[in-house]
Amino acid sequence: MRLMDPSVPPTLQIDSGTHFGYHGGPFWNRREQRLVEVGTTVVIGPGLHLFVAPNGAGKTTLMRTLAGLNRILAGGLHVQGSVLYLSDELKMDAELRAETLFRAMFKGPALERARQLSDTLKLSLSTPIGHLSRGNRQKVLLIMAETRLHASRGSVVLMDEPLSGLDAETRETVAGLWAEPKGRALRLVVLHELESMRHADSLFTIKSGTLRHAPERAGGSWVETYQALQK
Repeated sequence: MRLMDPSVPPTLQIDSGTHFGYHGGPFWNRREQRLVEVGTTVVIGPGLHLFVAPNGAGKTTLMRTLAGLNRILAGGLHVQGSVLYLSDELKMDAELRAETLFRAMFKGPALERARQLSDTLKLSLSTPIGHLSRGNRQKVLLIMAETRLHASRGSVVLMDEPLSGLDAETRETVAGLWAEPKGRALRLVVLHELESMRHADSLFTIKSGTLRHAPERAGGSWVETYQALQK
């Protein structure tokens, strides 16, 4: 169920008993392939929520389902707010420049915000997207998401490995942006590593096919929290 009431803060609720996965096999014998089960109902609101799990555990399938691109196999999923999903790869015309893209997407203060973020992240706006490194293409995705988030209310942003390909300095810069006052934004971010993430509101992982959630940090860091969830 998806609701969009701008007067209500964004929330994401995944009910106990929900299953994430896909239908696989030949068309005459397609079967459910269940990857992730939710044992306890989870509700999150505005803030930064991290999602770290081993490769192949079902992170991308779960994120695509939250975005409405896949269906849940069982259970209930409730989203309050408009949803923006960023995959781990920018797919655009190779000759398109970031400046042209941003001018088409944003106007007025939003366009200025995109340009400011480009300066902050040291992104060249004049280089064709096809000539950008993987890290710089990720910067384009991040700027698109953060600009839209800054200009809207009640947004839910789902990011699948947005920091991949970025150097340590840029990861720290992005972490700083995410640590700014939350306002009315809900970010759920898939990451490979947690070292640069000091400020967050909760952590998700997948252990033996079950979604686990820590609503607060345990110990001295989110790395320790992740290790505790994986035991």
